Amino acid sequence: MSNPTKPNSPSNSRQASASNPSQSSSPSGTQGSADSFTNSRSARAPSKPNEKQGLYKSLVLHALVAMVLLISVSFSPDPLPSLPSNAPTIEATFIDAQAIADKKRVEAQAQAQARAKEAEKQRQAAAAAEQKRQQALANKRAREKREAEAAEVKRQKELERLAAQKEKERKAREAKAKEDALKKQKEAAEKAEMERIMQEQLAQERAAQQQRRQKQVLTEVERYTALIQQTIKRNLYSDDSFDGKVCRLNIRLATTGFVTSIRVLDGNDALCRAAESAVRRADKLPVSDAPDVYEQLKDITLKVEL
Repeated sequence: MSNPTKPNSPSNSRQASASNPSQSSSPSGTQGSADSFTNSRSARAPSKPNEKQGLYKSLVLHALVAMVLLISVSFSPDPLPSLPSNAPTIEATFIDAQAIADKKRVEAQAQAQARAKEAEKQRQAAAAAEQKRQQALANKRAREKREAEAAEVKRQKELERLAAQKEKERKAREAKAKEDALKKQKEAAEKAEMERIMQEQLAQERAAQQQRRQKQVLTEVERYTALIQQTIKRNLYSDDSFDGKVCRLNIRLATTGFVTSIRVLDGNDALCRAAESAVRRADKLPVSDAPDVYEQLKDITLKVEL
C-alpha cells in the first residue's frame, strides 16, 4: 500500500535547506555560485606574480557566498515547494574546474620553474663557457705575450752576440793588422840592416879588392915599366960618357904597345937623344892587356939611366 505524498513541512524544508544550502532554489544562491566560479577562475589566472593574491580573493569570495546563503535561509519565510534543481551538477562542475585550474596552475608553475631552471642552467652553462673562453683567450694572450717576450729576449741576445762577435772580429783584425805592420816594419828594418851590412861588406870587399887590385896594378905597372926600360936599354947605344947620367922621358902608347909620341922632359941631352932613338927603334913597347894596367901605362913617364 503506497503512502500518500506528504507535503513538506516547514521543519523538513528548513533541515533540507540547512543541510544543503547549495540545493536552494533561491536565485541569489545560484547567481552567487556562478559569480564565485567566475571570480575564482579569473582569480586563478596563470599570472605568476598575482597567484597568491588571486587565491586569497577566491577564498574570501567563497566565505562571503556561504554567509549570504546561511543568512537567506535563516530569515526567509516558509519556502515554496522546491522545484527540481541542478545545484549538485553546478557544484561538481565548479569543483572539477577548480581542480583542473589548480592542476594547470601547478603544472604551469612546474613548467615555469623547469623553464626557469633550464634557463638558469643554460645561463650558467653559457656563463661558464664564456668564462672558459675568456680564460682560454687570456691564457692564449698571456702565452703569446710570454712567447713574444721570450722571442724579443732571444733576438736581443742574438743581436748582442753578433755585436760582440763583430767587435771581437774587429779587434782581432786591428790586432792582426798592427801585428802585420809591426812585422813588416821589423822585416823592413831587418832587411834594410841586412842590405846596409851587405853594402858595407860589399864596399869593404870592393875596397879590399881595389886595394888588392891597385897593388896588383902597381905591381903590373912596375913590371911593365921595368920591361919598357929594359927594351929601351937593349936598343940604346951605350957610351962610357953616359955613365952616371939620367934622362926623363914621357912616352904615350896605344893598346897594342905602339909608341904614339916621345917627349924629353929633362936630363942629359946626349943620353936623352940616345934614349929617344932607342924607343923609336923598338917601335912597340910591352903593355898589359888589363885595362886598368894599360891606363897606368898609356901615358908613362920613366927615367933612363945607365
